[in-house]
Amino acid sequence: MKLWHQIAIWTGGLSTWILLVSSASNAYDRQELKDFKLQFENRQDRSFLSLLEMEKQVQKELGDSSLQLAEINKALLEESIDNHPAIRKAEVYSKIDGSLRIMLWQHDPLARVIDRRGSFYLLDAGEKMPLSPYFSEEVPLVSGDLNDEDLVLIASFWQSLKQDEFYQQFFTGLHCNEQKEWTLFPAKGNFKIRVGKPEELEEKLTKLKVFYTQAPAPKYLNKLKEIDLRFEGQLICRKN
Repeated sequence: MKLWHQIAIWTGGLSTWILLVSSASNAYDRQELKDFKLQFENRQDRSFLSLLEMEKQVQKELGDSSLQLAEINKALLEESIDNHPAIRKAEVYSKIDGSLRIMLWQHDPLARVIDRRGSFYLLDAGEKMPLSPYFSEEVPLVSGDLNDEDLVLIASFWQSLKQDEFYQQFFTGLHCNEQKEWTLFPAKGNFKIRVGKPEELEEKLTKLKVFYTQAPAPKYLNKLKEIDLRFEGQLICRKN
């Protein structure tokens, strides 16, 4: 009997706890939205976006009428904000005081593209991001006769450069001609580097790195017109 009495007490206590939690949850869900606050989680000093612009977009999504927290589809709101071309990720959560918090992460572009379609930023997977009236990012310039496949390939190339400490800040530009041959422009020096077709890129960059690690004199580099990496097993320097 003693055991059954203890079980009855424990069961009753658990039921009471569940009832209290359920009541608190229902009361929380019935709360009216008090306010919402947006916060940039990256690029605070280099923002492509206006906080006021994003607040207006969120207000439009929420509508003007009073809403209960339970009526706000936070997943749908996140998806809507994610659709902004400058936003990489959004997270939305509500607080116990009835307010809504929205955290935003912006894209970090790889390069700026200028082609027949205009000018835009190039993102990680080859996506296009419009230029911003609020901030201009200092990134390498990509130009030429480009299609979407070219952009994906160039984005992958620039991603690989970011993984190599030697090449992270090495190039300031890339041009792709009508024959789909690449020319790269180094940050230091008044010459170009002819890559040719974007094939065997790792081998070509290794040749270039070996050349530079042999420490050519700056005055020699200043005399160069171009470095040619197009031929297997060769690196050809042409002077002015």
